[in-house]
Amino acid sequence: MPPKNNQSGFMSVEQRSEIGDFSRHTPARSLVQPRNRSILATASRRTGTQSQHSPTRMTVETHEAVYWGTNIDERAIEKQFDRFLKEYRYGGMEYYMSQLNQLNETDQFILNIDGRHLLEFNNHLYQQLIHYPAEIIPIFDTVVQKVFYDDFLSLKARNEQEREEFRLYAQRLLIGIINLERNVQVRELNPKDINKLISVTGIVIRCSELYPDMKQATFKCTKCGHQVGVNIERGRVEEPISCQRCRDKNSYELIHNLCQFTDKQYVKLQEQPENVPEGYTPQTVNLVPYDYNVDDVKPGDRIIVVGVYRAAPIRQTKNRRVLKSIYNTFIDVISYQKETKIEQEKTKNITEEQKQKLMYLSQQPNIYDRLVKSIAPSIWEMDDVKKGVLCQLFGGTNKEFSQAGKGRFRADINVLLVGDPSTSKSQILQCVHQLSSRGIYTSGKGSSAVGLTVYVSRDPETREIILESGALVLSDMGICCIDEFDKMDENAKTILHEAMEQQTISVAKAGIVSQLNARTAVLAAANPLKSRYDVKQSVVQNINMPPTILSRFDLIYLVLDEFNEKRDEMLAYHILNMYSLKDQQDYLNQIEEEGNTDLIDRETLYSYICYAKQNIFPRLTEEAQNELIAAYVKMRSAGNSSNTITATPRQLESLIRLSEALAKMQFNQRVENYHVQEAVKLMETAMKKAALDPITGKIDMDLLATGRSNASRELVSKFIVEITNLIKANLSDYRGQGVRFFDFVEQINTIITAQTNEQTIVDKRQYQKEILEALHLLEEQGFVQLPGDRNKPKIKAGIKALQ
Repeated sequence: MPPKNNQSGFMSVEQRSEIGDFSRHTPARSLVQPRNRSILATASRRTGTQSQHSPTRMTVETHEAVYWGTNIDERAIEKQFDRFLKEYRYGGMEYYMSQLNQLNETDQFILNIDGRHLLEFNNHLYQQLIHYPAEIIPIFDTVVQKVFYDDFLSLKARNEQEREEFRLYAQRLLIGIINLERNVQVRELNPKDINKLISVTGIVIRCSELYPDMKQATFKCTKCGHQVGVNIERGRVEEPISCQRCRDKNSYELIHNLCQFTDKQYVKLQEQPENVPEGYTPQTVNLVPYDYNVDDVKPGDRIIVVGVYRAAPIRQTKNRRVLKSIYNTFIDVISYQKETKIEQEKTKNITEEQKQKLMYLSQQPNIYDRLVKSIAPSIWEMDDVKKGVLCQLFGGTNKEFSQAGKGRFRADINVLLVGDPSTSKSQILQCVHQLSSRGIYTSGKGSSAVGLTVYVSRDPETREIILESGALVLSDMGICCIDEFDKMDENAKTILHEAMEQQTISVAKAGIVSQLNARTAVLAAANPLKSRYDVKQSVVQNINMPPTILSRFDLIYLVLDEFNEKRDEMLAYHILNMYSLKDQQDYLNQIEEEGNTDLIDRETLYSYICYAKQNIFPRLTEEAQNELIAAYVKMRSAGNSSNTITATPRQLESLIRLSEALAKMQFNQRVENYHVQEAVKLMETAMKKAALDPITGKIDMDLLATGRSNASRELVSKFIVEITNLIKANLSDYRGQGVRFFDFVEQINTIITAQTNEQTIVDKRQYQKEILEALHLLEEQGFVQLPGDRNKPKIKAGIKALQ
């Protein structure tokens, strides 16, 4: 099977000879090209001078070939690594030979070498790899290719032509290094790490498009047509001075179409938020991946990158080769390892004992209550809220109906916490953020529309227009926690519509038109406008949020600070106990005293949630479907008598997601009736207060869908009729100066009270908002005039009333 042709492009010799730009450096794999022993020696000798970046090989009196300035014996390294590949055993088998066999069957070309395995097998070889990766990695590539060809490919060849094809095919195989002994943070990188192999953890925040990077230049003599290939050395292309055939000097020209190119990309890595010291800003580092590593990560991925830490000089101007004394640092990527993949490997490669422990937990009859108690155990009570965020952590089952033309339905559950200050809303957000395998914690006041979605910027190296990912895109396949949700600006609120329902973000800016995934669950916390929640007003009026956004939340919880002497005493006792704890043992003793021995530790809870999300995909049974239909119809029929909408299809979809999340908690692949019944209870508990109409005391989903209840609309219509009759009956009172607003409100309330046969009026100025809205509608019709303050105007008869 012959190898694929390399990518070709057009690039001048002058461009490839620039050394003042780190974007045109030579990767670790390309310091010696191509990867075979003879040309390795030739290319190294061609350097001719001692260099820290690319030590040359020299022959000592013992006739051992070593690299200049090092103790690297190429032949000894080859023998040691060959022995490692063939003899290292893991799990009772020759681990890397079995990996090579899998690569042979799957047509893949990256063999990942575990650094801990190499350290265990040969510590000296591991230390040489860490300190001299530019020399060791090409040797490792050569050994792997030879073993791959000799032990697997050569057995298939039937003639000399096929042997040559398989030999070229084997040269495509490269090694990747993972799991080094020492893993550092971005801010811990320092000059002593330059030119060494390092492992760094962080979050990808930007990825560029792909660029062609010259790997080998081809020159042709203009006199005799002789062609010669020149390898890239330290980012430079050395044009041959004289032709080897006709001996003519300076007769070579570059043939672009015959040059060999490799793919290159720029990636920006930022340190993880939880590792940033208090009071510091996150630091970043540039990554430069090549070949098979390009397009392997996307913004928002938490990764562990292994590569060579390099420093490249900066040119003072683009037109001159004068260099600054400051260097740009970057990481030449050898391999990536995503944290999501690491979690999957942990769930797949867990021991039988660990798996049995998780399965044993799932089969406990009280597992649901134990999981609820284990969510933020330091927060007292609030079990209803904990049940909702627990369902959010597990999530529903992804559904893809694109083949049927029905699109994709979201499986993520959105939760909103609204209530008084000092009710532990932010603490719950922090707890969920720590339990989520991927996500961003942000504040609504400090987040703009582009900060939540995407924003356009100019790449500092290439000066091209690029997209930078915001919090929602970085939280893809995770949970985005937004505190102070009510304090977001209007543009940020508007941009959330598409992200919360379609889970995509469409961008059309600066000539860039794209659609990014934002498959994230949103957990938001909001405070009322007047600091304290007013139970006489709806949720929309309390937090001043568009009803179209509120309708996209599956669960809306009101967290109110209500006075209760017994409850306050128990809460104070709980808080004082928390402050008096000295160490972990005191905390465990307190839990035992309170009878909370069923708590699950955080590590086990995290593993339990990850295992459920990776392996459990519940489906609705026929009985569960019938139960869902009956529950939805019952919720709808509750408002038939008053023409009030008490449930919409969005509530039905929310019930499906909640039922699937409850089934996941028990590791159940089927959604049963009791899961649906518990989901209905959660929905009713959350919506009992959030969608409660303060006028009628009944649930009305119009409050969340439109911001107005059905009873409020009917009341306004009734007031229009009564105001019209009152002004016509007392027309003389509404001429000249007119009637004061509060006097007018009392007159309307007196009429309404008389019609309902009530003996007394609790508040003669009630329904002010509805009466004012009716007056403004009549003003538009020309029936009344409203001079003065718009919220407290005087009422005068209009033109239509005087006719």
